[in-house]
Amino acid sequence: MRGIAKGHPPGEVSPQAERDFLAELPDTAEEARKRARTAFDDLHKLTARGVLRNEQGGLCVYCERRLTTESRVADGRPAPRIDHWRPISLHPQLAFHWKNLYLSCTTQATCDSRKGETPLVGPGGAGELPWPVDHPYERCLGFTSMGEVYVRSDAPVDAAQRDALVLAVGVPHDDRTKDNGILNLNHPTLVAARAAAVDAERTRLRLAYPGATASRQDRERQAQRALQDRPMEHHVSVRVGWLIGSLGGGR
Repeated sequence: MRGIAKGHPPGEVSPQAERDFLAELPDTAEEARKRARTAFDDLHKLTARGVLRNEQGGLCVYCERRLTTESRVADGRPAPRIDHWRPISLHPQLAFHWKNLYLSCTTQATCDSRKGETPLVGPGGAGELPWPVDHPYERCLGFTSMGEVYVRSDAPVDAAQRDALVLAVGVPHDDRTKDNGILNLNHPTLVAARAAAVDAERTRLRLAYPGATASRQDRERQAQRALQDRPMEHHVSVRVGWLIGSLGGGR
């Protein structure tokens, strides 16, 4: 998860489209939820997906897997998924709101498929997590060299948001903990993929500087290139963390 810079929304979710939708939204909660879901499901989303993919560097907003460019996945659902950061079931008025829309991978065990209609809040409903367009999540999450993700002790969040972020991310799986977190971002497959991404960066530097050691400036330049590339390399945050020497920091 990283902060995301958003530009102007495409026509299907433009401010005018949002105003038109809100003008027709029923007053009762149940009818509003039904109307919001139907209106969004009926929306032609091809352009929106393209814009979101570019804004996110081609990566899932949650786990940073590379997003598929296929229009459909095997079971016929659209891919990648347009996720409502704040679920339609709880916030139907945000169904067309551009800050609330992000692309997620289609993996069933993590991310939007795992989250479903669960809000990104802490125990008791406190500490709702802000949109990535409004918050630098790259300063909130840390990684180990083994590929595990955790909430940093110096994360710029309040206590309630910290609890919400810990609950969203989940803890590493072990013999007792097999499946946890709203997003399940310490799923073994993700942990292994992040560790492999670190190894890939290590190999890349070794090949780029045969018989020598890359300087701190060299590594920082590589980290900046990684963040500027479009599409980004999958699991870019752990790659950047290794390059700038921040893995394991803030624990």
